[in-house]
Amino acid sequence: MLKTVPLSLSAEEAVITSSYLKRLSDGSSNLTLVAQSLFARCCLAGLSGSALNADDLGAEAIALGNRILGHPQPGQLDMDPLLLIEIHWRLKAFGIDAAPIRALLERIAPELLAQPADTQRVGRVRLIASQLTQLGFAIRQAAPAKQMAAKLKSPEKWFAASAVEMAEIADHLLADQRPLDGLTSSILSLIALAELRNYRIDLGCVLLRAVRRLGEPCPESTDALNFIALQRRRDGRYGFPNQFAESPEPGDDQHLRIYVPLTVNAVWLFSVEAECRQRWQVAVGA
Repeated sequence: MLKTVPLSLSAEEAVITSSYLKRLSDGSSNLTLVAQSLFARCCLAGLSGSALNADDLGAEAIALGNRILGHPQPGQLDMDPLLLIEIHWRLKAFGIDAAPIRALLERIAPELLAQPADTQRVGRVRLIASQLTQLGFAIRQAAPAKQMAAKLKSPEKWFAASAVEMAEIADHLLADQRPLDGLTSSILSLIALAELRNYRIDLGCVLLRAVRRLGEPCPESTDALNFIALQRRRDGRYGFPNQFAESPEPGDDQHLRIYVPLTVNAVWLFSVEAECRQRWQVAVGA
């Protein structure tokens, strides 16, 4: 048994964060921001006791999908397909089918298959392929490159990996849905804590999502989750600017550059944590 449990996100806090994200994205021409906001609010809507309306989110998803489908140059939007897949998954859990989002996924699938073999072996691409396969698309998931496959089997070597390599490792683990034992869970959580100490919140959250989805509860992951929870601000956003970095250029929007990405990663992690905690409770009860 753990001596501590992760700090939870209350229903009131979820509403405040949702309002913060919606305020930024409403009427925005930045479709990446709109997608980030919608995805994060879908995560918040799935939390126990949430007062967010899933039907409203479904309507927003339809509007977003139509805006992307109608964009004259959708390839230049630089949008992460994983966000669209996650939006689809979460709306589906609410019994909502946003047809335009599904249409976008139907475009992504053949584009992924057309990628070069080396590209298809990349962790993020394999994760997207895995998600699309689970949704019923006829996608073949490439195996990781030999060097990466060997690294995935040697968690003791992860301590020496770079931040880029660790993000790649997390994507591969999630793509393969490979269970993590107690030792591997602790190793990945310790690395996440080290990244959080360096204020790489995005990477820390990625590693923790892998631990909570695939691994076992451990004190290190709980400490890391609490670190993320303590990044919360009164207006619902997460994160603090680097006080030692140069001041942002005039007109630079710190919300889009700093707070929205950190907030999205935080609520995504809390959503995964809530899902996994429920699964563990069921397993223990059984």
